[in-house]
Amino acid sequence: MQATLFDPPRPEEPISKIVVQHNALVNARFDLSTVEMRLFMAMLSRIGRNDSEFREMRIPLTEIVALSGRRPSGKDYQQVAGMCDQLVSRILHIERPDTARKTTRRTNSPDFDKIPLMAYAKYRGEEGALYVRFNDEVMPYLLQLQRNFTKAQVVQLLKLKSPHSYRIYWLLKEYAAFGSRAVEVEELKRLLSLEGQYKQFPLFRLRVLDRARQELGETDLPFTYELVREGKSVSVIRFNFPPVAGQPDTMLLEASAEAADWEAALHQAGLAASSRTAIAELVAAGQVMPEYVRFVVRTQRDKHRLGKVKSLAGSIFSAVTKGHLLGEFEEFTRRATPARPPAAKAKNAAQEAVRFRLEEVESMYRTLVAKNLHKGCSFDAHLQQVYLSQGFKLVEDAGQGQWLVKNPG
Repeated sequence: MQATLFDPPRPEEPISKIVVQHNALVNARFDLSTVEMRLFMAMLSRIGRNDSEFREMRIPLTEIVALSGRRPSGKDYQQVAGMCDQLVSRILHIERPDTARKTTRRTNSPDFDKIPLMAYAKYRGEEGALYVRFNDEVMPYLLQLQRNFTKAQVVQLLKLKSPHSYRIYWLLKEYAAFGSRAVEVEELKRLLSLEGQYKQFPLFRLRVLDRARQELGETDLPFTYELVREGKSVSVIRFNFPPVAGQPDTMLLEASAEAADWEAALHQAGLAASSRTAIAELVAAGQVMPEYVRFVVRTQRDKHRLGKVKSLAGSIFSAVTKGHLLGEFEEFTRRATPARPPAAKAKNAAQEAVRFRLEEVESMYRTLVAKNLHKGCSFDAHLQQVYLSQGFKLVEDAGQGQWLVKNPG
């Protein structure tokens, strides 16, 4: 059945079953219509693993229409010209955390790149095909990706009809190992190019969230969501979904954070990249102890479960950067032996392997190297000191890349 969705590709244009994007592109702001999203998907599927530059791609119009489950009509061909006009005008807005900025506060003016998505789009009516090419400035986000990328199966993406559902799928897929992702409502609207729209949240919930939940329910990434309120307004949406099999769930991630991975704990708690970078700067400068960061994450997570704090990510960021819990931390360190999880919890956590993507570990390491936290310490030495010496092993997982794995026992 799946094979009928595509016209037979030319030999020089094999179609991949797996598509990959850099996480910066997953979290970029851009707006695609439904038909443009289908074309974007078709283009991604034609990128080869070893491609070092973009090439012109021939996309039969029948393939784009087939993704909707129907046969082409005269109306489809009439709309091609307008689609080409829209495509070449689409702009990616990619934010860049400034690791050199000496501030612990979130900024309303982050660095960003504005990049045209397409180099050109041509339609040849006699062939019934589009000839398209990505803009070369997009190459770092699609070609020869070694780290910080997210994979998805084409067969799963084919099930999505709404462009908003498509974007939400990728946003959740990035966090597939964690089983949860928290996003501020206004930030999600920005990512979906819905700024200024759906001022009444129930309408946003109905047309965007509930539709995405329905469509993703047919994929490998079904989700539920929780609404976090500040006063009467919904401020944060927490998406919950089954963690990918064999990858760390929330409890295992918390247990592993005790050892060294406070960066991963912040990531899982839903802190934005700019917030994690600001905290890394404080740690690198010696203004904040890693132990304090871990203490804050544990403390605020417990309060969040009890309903004492509404925004987990916001409360963690504020407590770390403003020192709200320093008194409690000092009292804790005076009375406690070196913090270890309770025996029962440790026993439960040990029943499964703890896994971290090597690319994510290296990404966090690079961020801290930029702040001189690991000055004179290579990444290999960092792996040895923090992970391998603690029982982790480096393994290759078919189709998933390299992982650091600590087996129970």
